[in-house]
Amino acid sequence: MNLNDYTKRFEKCYQIFSETFLSFFVWKGLQDKDFEKTYSENNYFWSAILRSLENDWLTNLAKIYEESRYSKENEVISVYALVSYQADLDRAVKVRQILEVNADIIKNIQILRHNQLAHNNAEHLLKPETLLEKFPIEYNKVEQLVLLTDEVLSNLHPETGHGYIYKMLSEDAVNDSKNIIKKLQYYSKLHHNHSEKFRCGEVNDWKFPPDL
Repeated sequence: MNLNDYTKRFEKCYQIFSETFLSFFVWKGLQDKDFEKTYSENNYFWSAILRSLENDWLTNLAKIYEESRYSKENEVISVYALVSYQADLDRAVKVRQILEVNADIIKNIQILRHNQLAHNNAEHLLKPETLLEKFPIEYNKVEQLVLLTDEVLSNLHPETGHGYIYKMLSEDAVNDSKNIIKKLQYYSKLHHNHSEKFRCGEVNDWKFPPDL
């Protein structure tokens, strides 16, 4: 792989990493137990949103950390494929160390991908707890892996001296999620108050918000 091809693949890898990071921390921000009442008010919508976000970051992690004959033959864009062509051996070693430390959670995500995310394995889907007990998706380990995004990208970059700071993005994504729910909770409170006023005859229109 020449430098031009490596650079193009790295840029796509960077894009996928960024999307994954954002999906994970938006999803994380929505996991607050205090939000369950809000979710129950629009259960179909939130069930779809929460499942879609989780599937998105799981699927993207499975792709970006794919180790297979496709990555070995340079047919996919993944960390394993790129690190083999990182000309800076010191930085390549740092990436390989990250892969080694996180090997268990990467393996478990790959197993889930093969049985659920990419293929509808009947034996797994009819009894998913069996696989997940043996190959658990531990979210603290997932977060540990996701938080290494800036380090992985910095060491895969075709040039030295390129740093990435994703910590601020993680905080902003979590806060965005929480702020959205807080706004919905405030709206729900106003809706409840309006319904009480309608029941007591203080307002004539039951609809909320009223027609403009």
